[in-house]
Amino acid sequence: MISVEILLLLCVSLLAYSHCDQGYLLYGDFCYQFVTERVKKWQDAEDCLARGANLVSVQSQEEEEFLSLYTQSGRRRWVRRVLKGGSSLKEALHLLNVPINAGYFWSDGMPVTHTNWGNGEPNNHEGREDCVEMVSSTSGTSSWWNDLICDAHQDWICMISKAKTPILPPAPPSPVPGTLFPQ
Repeated sequence: MISVEILLLLCVSLLAYSHCDQGYLLYGDFCYQFVTERVKKWQDAEDCLARGANLVSVQSQEEEEFLSLYTQSGRRRWVRRVLKGGSSLKEALHLLNVPINAGYFWSDGMPVTHTNWGNGEPNNHEGREDCVEMVSSTSGTSSWWNDLICDAHQDWICMISKAKTPILPPAPPSPVPGTLFPQ
């Protein structure tokens, strides 16, 4: 027979794997945080790492539609950097043991499997546009990608596996009816 403690532990564990920490929204297997600090540049947006997360990398049209709904009003947000497979990138990826093929890669070395570039994009205007933003329509019903200089100031989206976002367990019941343990 399963003890109450084991059952409680299982319930808390299931909650931890099906919810996101406060300030994050759940979609699929990931939790997303929409950060609005337009004073930041792409490099500053890497503060996602300090939160144990990463800048978002859009993997499917469905995921992009979800992100677009929460990036309404014509907002622009940094997404994880997309790089063209050039020689310096290939050298860096080789050091990371990432398979190398032609095309674009996210800045963590993973291949880009979904794109949604706007008309005429990516154009690498004047050879300076190395970062990517997701632009949402004012209604939030559509979005597209644009490459731009990394010094532009944008909002951003952090993503983290839902299994990694901490959820505090509920307070244990008190041995005295009608009272709770201090938290």
